[in-house]
Amino acid sequence: MNSKKNFLSSLFRFPIRTFFLLAILIHCNKKDTVSVLEVRDLTEKDNLVEALQKAEEELKRKGNTGELLYIRGWIRYLQKNQKAAKDDFLLCLQLNPDSMDCKRGLGLVYEADKDYDKAETAYREALTISAKHGLDAQAVLRENLGNLFLRQNRRKEAAEEFRTSVSLSDKGDAYYGSTLCMMMEGDTEGAIASLEKGVTKTFRGKALKSESHFLLAKFYYEKRKDPIKAEIEIKKAIEIFPLHKEYLDALRTYTKERIQSGL
Repeated sequence: MNSKKNFLSSLFRFPIRTFFLLAILIHCNKKDTVSVLEVRDLTEKDNLVEALQKAEEELKRKGNTGELLYIRGWIRYLQKNQKAAKDDFLLCLQLNPDSMDCKRGLGLVYEADKDYDKAETAYREALTISAKHGLDAQAVLRENLGNLFLRQNRRKEAAEEFRTSVSLSDKGDAYYGSTLCMMMEGDTEGAIASLEKGVTKTFRGKALKSESHFLLAKFYYEKRKDPIKAEIEIKKAIEIFPLHKEYLDALRTYTKERIQSGL
């Protein structure tokens, strides 16, 4: 039981700013000014204070625009300033009621505040206007719903959302979510198979890619008793985040076991 809890806790191990950073890049507008792109670049590098300053400078220069409010809302959300982020997203929606990004951002704010009913409503509203944004945008929202349902222990609904996301875009992120659903159901072999397939796919960001390799390594070591495969997978996670202490500790454990076993 404790092992299962440890696996499930991995879904929320990363700071929210890392977990959802992908959205800022997914919907980039090719007509962005250099200043807006610079703000996004700073946000990607986690220079959030400087990014916020530049976003506010742009707002003062241009006035309120939906896109800039969206960016500032994201920065505030990443800083866990939920109230200010919510205000920006709501103002963005006043200017552009059909902004899928701002509706999704609002959903994430509600989810962070544990207002799950409002979060689900916001995600579903975003989903209704997502078709024109392409299949990957729809897939992201399905993953948002899946993650939301996991937080509420709505396992079957979560699993269905991740399956739908896979059918729309086939990204590794959705396989990671499916893996956690299987863990909650005690389906270890299904979880391993899901991870093995997921790590071969494209991921939207580094966090879930590294975590997928980490979890797969953990499965190989703890469930399959295979330190060789575990060592291979954890090295892939370390390639993504070379200074991650938990990954480095795991590598030492797996390498030691492999050597002691004469493998």
